[in-house]
Amino acid sequence: MVKNQVGRPAAKTNNRAKLMTVACKLFVANDYDKVSIRAIAAQENLDPGLIRYYFKSKLGLFNAMLKETSAPLLAKFNAVDSQLNDAPPYIVMQTYYRIMSQNPDFPKLVYRIASMPPTDVNQELKNILKDILQPKNLNLFSRLKDNGILENNVDPKCAHLSFFSMMIFPFLIPDLFKSAMDISITPEFMEHLAEQNNQLLHQGIITKKTNNKDDLNDQQ
Repeated sequence: MVKNQVGRPAAKTNNRAKLMTVACKLFVANDYDKVSIRAIAAQENLDPGLIRYYFKSKLGLFNAMLKETSAPLLAKFNAVDSQLNDAPPYIVMQTYYRIMSQNPDFPKLVYRIASMPPTDVNQELKNILKDILQPKNLNLFSRLKDNGILENNVDPKCAHLSFFSMMIFPFLIPDLFKSAMDISITPEFMEHLAEQNNQLLHQGIITKKTNNKDDLNDQQ
């Protein structure tokens, strides 16, 4: 009879991903300190020991969930930052929509963390979020302005707020409003929304010079 190696799951499964997905839902619905390791594991009928095996602790699970979900988006932010003249904000928005349409609870969790009252535990969670977001990623439009990509009359702070409203609100909109407008946050719908928001950006705040360059690239 073959015995399982101590401390390791019996088989390679997607249990790690399942734990992160269900943890996100629970952390959105409840305060961090009200969510137990046992409650997270119970949602998928898993052994609570798997959380300690994969993540060491509940905080480790929380940290991994934030970092791994946001990693593709942050990589795109960095790509835009290094090629400001060739990669407009639309690329960031499109990537964000694609990732978050697969993780629709994640923006709600980020909003919840940012809105938490000041306690020692909450501050620790906010610090994790700050480390992931990185200040330079929140100043994208100031750099676009400095590089001549925004129209002269565009305030980068206002553009920044408009852009992040486009990115975040679709995932925070209450179900009542989504039902009234017959909207479902699917990957297909978010791809279509990204294309339409790209038109808004180019017709409203992006310089005509950049628009013409994009048109030439589309023709090639």
